[in-house]
Order: sequence, then C-alpha cells, then structure tokens
Amino acid sequence: VEALIHNLNTLQSRPGSQLPFSSLNYGSCTLPEGQMVIEALLDGSIRGTGKHHLTPIFPCGIFQLGKGINRKPGDPNYYLFRKALQSTAKRIYPNYANIDWSGNKGYDKNDPRTYFSTMGCRTANGYDINGFGQLKDGRGNICPQTIILPTLAMEVLEESELEDLRKGVISGDKEKKLDKFMRLLSRKIDQTKDSLIDRFEWIASQNPKSAPFMWKNGTMKGYIPEEGIRSALKHGTLAVGQLGLAECLQILIGKTHTTEEGMEVAKRIERLFKKKCSEFKEEYKLNFGVYYTPAENLCFTAMKKFKGKYGVIPKVSDREYFTNSIHVPVWEEMTPFQKVDIESQLTGYSSSGCITYVEVDSKVRSNIDALEEMVNYMMDKDIPYAAINFPIDNCKECGYSGDMEGDTCPVCGSDNIEHLGRVTGYLSSDVRRFNEGKQNEFKDRTKHEEHILV
Repeated sequence: VEALIHNLNTLQSRPGSQLPFSSLNYGSCTLPEGQMVIEALLDGSIRGTGKHHLTPIFPCGIFQLGKGINRKPGDPNYYLFRKALQSTAKRIYPNYANIDWSGNKGYDKNDPRTYFSTMGCRTANGYDINGFGQLKDGRGNICPQTIILPTLAMEVLEESELEDLRKGVISGDKEKKLDKFMRLLSRKIDQTKDSLIDRFEWIASQNPKSAPFMWKNGTMKGYIPEEGIRSALKHGTLAVGQLGLAECLQILIGKTHTTEEGMEVAKRIERLFKKKCSEFKEEYKLNFGVYYTPAENLCFTAMKKFKGKYGVIPKVSDREYFTNSIHVPVWEEMTPFQKVDIESQLTGYSSSGCITYVEVDSKVRSNIDALEEMVNYMMDKDIPYAAINFPIDNCKECGYSGDMEGDTCPVCGSDNIEHLGRVTGYLSSDVRRFNEGKQNEFKDRTKHEEHILV
C-alpha cells in the first residue's frame, strides 16, 4: 500500500506532465484478507506521504457503505467504517459510495463488481443495456457533453423580460417561459445526443493498435477482435451533462431549488433529462445517462462567454462562475442536513455520475461521531456518492497541517504552503492553481455546520 500511494503521487505519466487520476473503491469485503487490505489502505491514508506525512492527492479513496456490512455497530466491517471516518477527518478522503442506492437496483449481492462504485470525480456507470447489467468493472464514460442551462434560459426571454432581469426584476408569464424553455431544452438534448453518437462512432472506428493495453489486458471488458473496439466501448456510458441549474432557475422564476417552487421546476427539468436519455438508450442500444458535470474549467469559461453576451445580471452572472450542475449555490447558508435534503431530491435522476458534499470547519477533525452522523444521513437519504469538505493547509517546510489564515505557517513562518481542497470530486494539490472562477467559488463556500459540530 505504501508503494502504491507513493507511485500514484509521483508518477507523472498523464500527458507526460500530470499525475494519473486514480480512484479505489473499497470497504465491503468481509473476508479476513479483504479486511486486511482495506485497513492497510486506510492506515496508509492516515499516515500520509513523505517525511512530513502530507495528505496524498491520489488515489481518491471511496469507501463503499452498505447495510449489514459496515453501517452500524455489529456489522462485520463497522470498525473499518470508523477508521475510514478517522481518515476522512484527517485527509478528506475517503469519500463514501452508497451500495444500497436505489439507482443501482438489480446488482448481485454475491458479486462485488456490481456494487455501486464511482470514479473519484463522480463518474459512474448505470445499467448496461448491452449485456453486462450492473457490472462496473471494465466499463467507463466514453464521452460526456454538457448543456449550459443558464444560456438556454436567456434564449427564451423577450426583450422586455431581459431588460427587467438586468434590473433584478422577474417579469412576464412564468409558465409561458417555462414551456418555451422545456421545448428548447428538449431540442438541445436531442442535439447533444447526435453529437455524442458522432463522437462515439469516431472513437469506435479507431484501430485497436492505438491503445492495445485497453483491449489486450481486459481494461475495457467485452472486446471481440473480429468486431473491433466498438464491442467493448458499447458497454460504456454516453453522458448528457448539465451546468448551472441554480442560475437557470433564477432567470426563469427568480428563485433557486432551495425553495419549494424552485424545486418543483428543477424536478421538471431533471425528469426531461432522464426521460430523454432513457429513450435514447432503448432506441440506439447505447448507455445514455444523465451526468451532473464537474465543470472544473467550464464553470468559468461558460460564465465568461455569458457575461460577454448578456453582461452582469444580479444573482445570475454577478460572480466569476456558474454553480456546478444541480448543487445548492455555495454561498447559501444552511445546515448540512438541509443541503442534503435539497440535493437528494435530484441525485436520483442521474445514472452517469453525481456527488453531494457538505462544507464544514476543520474542527470536524476531532469529532468523528459528528462525521458518522452526517455520512449516515446522506446514505439514508439515498445519496449515491457523498463527501465531506474542510480546509487542509500544509506547510511543506515543517509539516504543520491545519487551517491557516493567509499564506504563512504559524509554526515556522514559511510561505511554502500548500492549500489543499476539493475542487470537484478529487482533491487539488493547491487550489491556487485553478482558474479564477474555481478559486472564487472556493472562497465563497459557506460552512454547512450549524449545531452539529458544537
């Protein structure tokens, strides 16, 4: 395990200049040997890397939680869940995957390869229409594409409605606007489908020799040499993504999905995404699915283009980024339970990947019971993939780790500081390396911690 963690944090093999993104899903094996491996992975995470025992960026640990396996005292792997919480409290990892998630119905309890698992960022594979069912191993997200919801919402406004919106006023007939928006969104989803099929067919037409490791080693399952690489790729996912649900709702009705009216409209939008993807899946025999896009760069670049066309609109484009997918806007003040209550109403519409996280203060490090309460609450609310966020600042000179104010170590005075944080699903080695939009989003995040950590 030490060698694995060391290699994954030092091998610069992704385009020759970047650490390979890697994730490990674990926690469900109750065999003695499996328990030993899980415990070693958690110990390695807790111990950290290098002489200062710093937080490893990779692999992204994802602890699979299941009823009767590790959720409660008396479960065979409950002690490993408690150790996972210790690791989360110190390293932010592991995140938590919900084996009992309703969106993974039909999995084989005797085959862990069918348990719900995910890539660290959030990508997941739903039911395979081409024969593999809920098998997760050997499949992947072949090509995603994202619809910018706020831009679509602007396109349905009349000129007078647009002028009022710039003044912070919502005018016009809401239902008429919503009907126009839903028709436009339906067309855009159709166009996205056509684009994804074009991309898929192009990828599937490539010579197997372009990536022999993928096929000869079974990294992608189902490869039949006589049929070409399409025989394996057809088991993967074609993901229809989305960005900026909160701002879209603000444009259309002047409220976000943190309100009852906003949630009603949000569900109407997500039902359309799911319905269309289900129809595409049956018609084309390809695994179309709804994807709640990470948008590390897109949140910023889409906002720049939006501002260039429409200018600064109150509560819509008065920041440097769009809200990620269906998330509650990061500046909204609420408890962790309230945030989960809101987002859990929408995560079930996604089969190709989503994440729900709560933002807390670094004092959570000393409150494992509070962490357990939050994680279990997310599992009970049928959240498929959950995570906890809090600041971790590391001094690379003396090894001090904590929530630092500014860029100077309070112990040794060094300015060689690393500001770790979760930008999407993965940790970032230093959030200052990200684009302006993500840096501002990171700064705007409100701690969702009322009463649970006191």
